[in-house]
Amino acid sequence: MDYRVKETGNKRYIECIEGNECLKNEQDALELVVICHQNDAGLLILHEENIAQDFFELKTGVAGNILQKFINYSIKVAAVLEPERVKEGRFREMVIEANQGSHFRVFHNYMEAEEWLIR
Repeated sequence: MDYRVKETGNKRYIECIEGNECLKNEQDALELVVICHQNDAGLLILHEENIAQDFFELKTGVAGNILQKFINYSIKVAAVLEPERVKEGRFREMVIEANQGSHFRVFHNYMEAEEWLIR
């Protein structure tokens, strides 16, 4: 799993490297949890390329299972997705609901994601 440890101010977070699909299932989520804890970081940034297609198709249950792992282990996650990805359907509904919470949010640019994450 390709990632980098980043620090901004006094906050440390993990960023999955773009172009590397590192989040396909619950096991991958647990590996990211371990990476976060090993690096003393409870914050994670994911890019659209990092996330498998099944995550976006809610009927698979993948998104719910993965997000539950992050919540259970207190990992705050920001996902940077193209606007087209969240235009319609059940995934859009999930994003609207998730963006009201404090554990997982979707952003359309990296700077906004990082700002929310380290706030």
